[in-house]
Amino acid sequence: MLGEDVVQGLCSLTVLDAGICGTSIRDTSSATDTRRLARLLVKAGVDIILFAGGDGTARDVLDSIGGAIPVLGIPSGVKIYSSVFALTPTTAGSLAASWLTGEERAVAERDVVDIDEELLRAGLASPALYGTLSVPVDPSRLQSRKAATPASDANAVAALARAFVRGMESNRTYILGPGGTTNAIGAVLGLATTRLGVDVVRNGVLVTADADAHALEAMLDADFNGGPATVVLTPLGGQGFVVGRGNQQVTARLLSHVPLQIVATDGKLSSLAGRPLWVDSGDDEVDAKLNGYAKVFTGAGTHTVYPVRRVFEETQGTTTTKEY
Repeated sequence: MLGEDVVQGLCSLTVLDAGICGTSIRDTSSATDTRRLARLLVKAGVDIILFAGGDGTARDVLDSIGGAIPVLGIPSGVKIYSSVFALTPTTAGSLAASWLTGEERAVAERDVVDIDEELLRAGLASPALYGTLSVPVDPSRLQSRKAATPASDANAVAALARAFVRGMESNRTYILGPGGTTNAIGAVLGLATTRLGVDVVRNGVLVTADADAHALEAMLDADFNGGPATVVLTPLGGQGFVVGRGNQQVTARLLSHVPLQIVATDGKLSSLAGRPLWVDSGDDEVDAKLNGYAKVFTGAGTHTVYPVRRVFEETQGTTTTKEY
């Protein structure tokens, strides 16, 4: 179903009145369509553009309209490192509504970043500033920009990886999520794990490289060959998302049956400046289960008890966090 069809259906059910900008797109859309439609929306005189996607879509919007009008990203891509996105689709809607009905309509310039995936796979890249877009001001409902791992933290990452490997149990399946920290664990094991993917390891052997959600859930159905399993994830530096950003292969169903171990250096946790780790699995029960406090593995014999929160929920226009 096309977005146009959804909007027209809503218009028939509510007082919503919407016009369709430009010609319909009935085939596979592309970045060219995104840029063209953004320019048409500016020409039509809209107050704000909401766009759904990831960092690539943010770049397309920036390329096409620059800072002509405010924008707000609805997080729905794989890479969501930029700080022009709301925490969730729900918070995007509530932020846009409160901004449109407000008197000041304050905006701030926030970063659009992107990353060269091929270089990242080789461990040679970090998110680079591509430009800035004007975004409604509300830090509580906007995500932060992903922070690159500083060179000074490299030794800490390597030490954490060595310590984690020393504690790995025989016959336990480890599902290593994306990221430099988990990739370092694979490197200590001497395995060619995928920096952007999810890898399955057992008894020092790479069982499956770059596993997708179907493969992981098939292993779950097979009870991981009758042995225990652990999902190992590291948060996005500077943002704090540990579930639901860049690791969508790790599904809510998997997390409902397999325990989660979070790994992060003290430096990465410090980069959050007191903000919690965020979980957004797409399943309320799973997020509620993860909400609270977690023991984050930070190195040899050390753990940090750190707050984990499900992403903001909107209750009658008021942003709150649920406690369990």
